[in-house]
Amino acid sequence: MRSCISFSCRPEARGSGVAAALIADAEARLAGSGVETAWLACAIGNERAARFYEKSGWRLAGTVVNQAETSTGPFPLEVWRYEKRLARPT
Repeated sequence: MRSCISFSCRPEARGSGVAAALIADAEARLAGSGVETAWLACAIGNERAARFYEKSGWRLAGTVVNQAETSTGPFPLEVWRYEKRLARPT
């Protein structure tokens, strides 16, 4: 399984293109390792992140329940699931 646990930018980096570069790099690495369809979880209500993912070509596929690890054990957390078909490297 290939995964990225977290993806975020500091507030002062917003609008600088850093997030677009990071997600493009992650997509290229996933595609290069054979992943055809990638998915990510976005906190329900995080409209800023949702707009960014959609602008980057991701589509909302629905909601899923992730098991978030906490100091007291797993916690079920409902999130938006975004998916993107990745281009195969040439």
